[in-house]
Amino acid sequence: MSLPPLLKEGSVKNIRGVLGQAPYVFEFSNRYSVFDWGAMPDELTHKGDCLAYMAWMFFDILGDAKRWQEWTPNQWAKDKYGNSFIYNEILENGVVNHCIGLVDETNEVLDNGSQLSRNLAVKPVRVFEPTLTKNVSGKLEYIYTDYEKRPTDSLIPLEVIFRFGVPAGSSLLKRINDPKYLSSLGLEQVPGEGDHFDFPVIEYSTKLENTDRYITKDNAYKIASLSEVEIQRLEGLVSLLALRLKDIFQDIGVVLWDGKFELAFSEKTDAQGNRYITLVDSIGPDELRLTFDGIQLSKETIRKKYRDTEWYHAVEEAKLIAEKRGEEDWKSICINEIKKTPPHLSEEEVENFSMMYKTLTNEICKKFYDKEIFPQAWSFSELIKKIQQ
Repeated sequence: MSLPPLLKEGSVKNIRGVLGQAPYVFEFSNRYSVFDWGAMPDELTHKGDCLAYMAWMFFDILGDAKRWQEWTPNQWAKDKYGNSFIYNEILENGVVNHCIGLVDETNEVLDNGSQLSRNLAVKPVRVFEPTLTKNVSGKLEYIYTDYEKRPTDSLIPLEVIFRFGVPAGSSLLKRINDPKYLSSLGLEQVPGEGDHFDFPVIEYSTKLENTDRYITKDNAYKIASLSEVEIQRLEGLVSLLALRLKDIFQDIGVVLWDGKFELAFSEKTDAQGNRYITLVDSIGPDELRLTFDGIQLSKETIRKKYRDTEWYHAVEEAKLIAEKRGEEDWKSICINEIKKTPPHLSEEEVENFSMMYKTLTNEICKKFYDKEIFPQAWSFSELIKKIQQ
């Protein structure tokens, strides 16, 4: 027996399987991607193993009703969701997700995370790609016709972003000058860099377009054709997930600033036809912004390496050119017209960024499963010292 055939090759992970048949296998690679570029020119040692193992741990923890029953939410969550049908569903069933488990190279499920693997078996969901057209103004526009039919067992075409504060480099600062948008986030005044929130501020971006773009909540609800009950279920689930995840990292001394979830409509609906929500894709440092003693421990650390490079400025220029032309492929403009490609990392940077993933995986595993999956991983203090140097 072997892993199923390659179905789709992504910039960071491959999807293996037979179209429409369970299970699919997420095959996490050692590749990394920043600024929507796709695979960068270097690889990070054991990154694939780390992302798969962390994804399994988070699905296992968040899917466990008993762990939720032992969790004490903060006062904001108690007041808003303490007696809600959303919280009661989680207390009874845990968070429903599509994870089956880690599998080895023969596609056999590994017992309870007994060993490292870069392969995670999941239940597939249908994906309905939006149609790209030009509107009357000649600008490119995505049409979400299939979602108007309110499908079940399908990916929600949104990335749902949650924020517990405004760390350095947060894109939130670019959008909150609009009082209406600020109010939609539940904020009464414009926050500043370094501010923290007691509750998760929720934003939305597109998921199935060539470049992710932030959209208003009303636009997000329209794209996904969400009913009022589905909006309550989705935002309640994301809020509670975010708060629970924040406490998981707090237990190992790490601050969670923001992150994103991907969700799907399940096959299940209630008596009124409102769809239930399933947690899908994966959760890990590539989807989160984390700090330890004020130092970034997520992909933002890698992004910083590139922000002062000629390549990064060329990427920004290429995206603007593509938008003005009404074209989709900005990357070709960057490579062929501006003549810029990403530079390589140094050997020391490769080691430090690789260890960042291993240390995070190891510390979560020690805290919640009482074992070291990477016995040679650095401590957080050692890791921070190396990154600062």
